[in-house]
Amino acid sequence: MSRKGAIKHLANQEINYEKWDLCIQDAENRNVYALSWYLDVICPQWEALVFGNYEWVMPLSIGKKFGIKYLFQPFFAQQLGIFPAPPVSIQEQFAQAIYERFRFVQIQVNAKNTPAAFNSFAITSKENHVLPLMDSYPVLASQFSKHTKRNIVKARKNNVQVVRGLNAHEFVNLKKQCVEVPVDPTSFVTLERVIARAQMQGTGIIMAAYSSANEVCSAAFFLRSRNRAVYLNAFSTEEGRKVSAMYAIVDAFIQEFADTGLMLDFEGSSVEGVARFYKGFGSATETYYHLYLNRLPFPLNLLKRNNA
Repeated sequence: MSRKGAIKHLANQEINYEKWDLCIQDAENRNVYALSWYLDVICPQWEALVFGNYEWVMPLSIGKKFGIKYLFQPFFAQQLGIFPAPPVSIQEQFAQAIYERFRFVQIQVNAKNTPAAFNSFAITSKENHVLPLMDSYPVLASQFSKHTKRNIVKARKNNVQVVRGLNAHEFVNLKKQCVEVPVDPTSFVTLERVIARAQMQGTGIIMAAYSSANEVCSAAFFLRSRNRAVYLNAFSTEEGRKVSAMYAIVDAFIQEFADTGLMLDFEGSSVEGVARFYKGFGSATETYYHLYLNRLPFPLNLLKRNNA
């Protein structure tokens, strides 16, 4: 049977959410970013490429400027792409469908997508950090770096206590106070909606660290989806950094979920210090890919640069 032309481009209202979510949840490369509820929050105007009867799918995070539709990577979605991972020949059809429909593309596809299939795009490799919590806590802790172990001890000596309890509004308000560089204010709105929705459905966990003065000095939001938990967002106050509170938070999370088989997904970072923090807990790296295409007419093509 010929598979040519089997991909459909669907507007949001044409997507069968039930079939979509079944496809994502059954995929080996599934992630929370591609579930319909999550896409509705981070990119309400999302569309889709669907192969056959939802055999393979690809979310399209649509933006629009000067009347031109383009693809961008939304806040709080590290990687999207094709689900489940299809043969390269099918990936090539998805890549061609994107190329034909959009003149500007700046997205990130997941680790199970093959870069060779997207050879019409400029491709940049990016690193994610993941830690499978397959073993007991003592075994996992034995793999922490010396630097990480020292910081966990430092947090204990400073009487840092880690508990659950913050809600979405509290987390975001505290996060705003800790931001040191300009941030798009819409990102805070999106983050609060993501956390609120996740907490409502029981998939969001906020762990907060309290200083010896009983004040929140760090907090992290973890988003669970089946066997994966994403370290989606975090903050530390000056005091939190001083007493290594974030080390205590991640250590507490690992202790709680050790020996469960849960995959702790740190999301990775190109910032050396942040990457070192993730690696210090014994995480492994996996590669995903940034795709860039700019066929906008002059002078619009000068306004959009590759932010890989």
